[in-house]
Amino acid sequence: MPPPLTILHATDLHLRRRLPGSSGHAVRRSREIPVLLARLGQAIGRHRPDLVVLTGDLVDVPHPFLHGEADAHPEMMAEAVDDYALLRGWLDALPCPWQVVPGNHDRLDAFARVFGADRTVERRLGGFRIVGFEDWEVEANQAQRIGIARERFERVLGDDDPTPQVHLQHYLIRPAVDYRYPLMYREAAELGAAIEASGRVRAVLSGHWHKGEAPLTAGATTYSVCPTFCEWPHRYRVVTLHPDRTDVDTLALDADDGRERRAAAFIGLGRLVAGDDPTRLAGDAGALLRIATAEERLPVIVAPWQPDRQGWRGVQAMADAVARSARAFGTELDAAYFVVPDGLDDAVRARLPAEGAPGQADLFPKAHAELGIDLARSVLAGGGDRLAALARAHGIRPLPPIQE
Repeated sequence: MPPPLTILHATDLHLRRRLPGSSGHAVRRSREIPVLLARLGQAIGRHRPDLVVLTGDLVDVPHPFLHGEADAHPEMMAEAVDDYALLRGWLDALPCPWQVVPGNHDRLDAFARVFGADRTVERRLGGFRIVGFEDWEVEANQAQRIGIARERFERVLGDDDPTPQVHLQHYLIRPAVDYRYPLMYREAAELGAAIEASGRVRAVLSGHWHKGEAPLTAGATTYSVCPTFCEWPHRYRVVTLHPDRTDVDTLALDADDGRERRAAAFIGLGRLVAGDDPTRLAGDAGALLRIATAEERLPVIVAPWQPDRQGWRGVQAMADAVARSARAFGTELDAAYFVVPDGLDDAVRARLPAEGAPGQADLFPKAHAELGIDLARSVLAGGGDRLAALARAHGIRPLPPIQE
């Protein structure tokens, strides 16, 4: 009887290192990923898997570049390539083979410059065929398996090779997840039926849905939707393929009850900008950021957002531009919260990202829960009188005004 094949699966890293700023969702710890990868490498040394797989959203590419022309964003192209190279260097140093597929936050041409022909879409390992699929959102942010990926899918399910298979992809086939943003393939039911009818696919490993799902077995196939790695407690899975069963264990770098708490410097965006330019930092705001960094406080933008006037991608692009401006002062902006007005119209609120954008009253509890912020050791600069009053109520110290 052949030995089992062990796969360590992590997904949705949303890395930014050379790219400035962070994900538009503060809970995604984009700038912490290099340190977290070092810790994951130690876990890989303990688990000793036969293969490490990453199923998309490797880098958190800013929306203007993600959806724009490469020639219009040469600086972001270079930065994204550097971030993919950082990840490639980590993978190449692992003591086992690895395999990656891109996700909807990856820029394929930047991804391909680093991984190129070396990104393995199909390999044989330990008596299994490991098949990767590079799929894309085609219409209304929903993925479809078309073109080369569809041809590969039909070929591996119908050729003369009976070797059991493992499929790697970013998007979901099963289980069905009803979410405001489309997570499932448009033809998920069709893909699942073909997989199960073939009897060849032992496991389908995917990401995209940050909460993850319990493994689901249909026929001979186990579908594993892994929780995101970029959000605390930084989960990953170990999938063990035995001749007669598939075991899936969900693990984490941190314990659910042992989180280290950090102090933050909450900075109202109005305190950051210079003159009428909403993306250029004022000099004394740069000094404030340097102080926050020196005191090891997490710098967090608090940006007022009128979602009926500015779209989600636009407000994230503004925060990214502010983060780039911060580099002139030798600082990095780590996270941003986009705070919506009180009493927002229900129709407008229904169009917000499903993770939501907080109102002022929800901001500090949300940061405490998502970022592990120790509010009693945190400070607030700017943001207005009401936000200052809410800060005091949570034990946060408002700083006196600085020269605008």
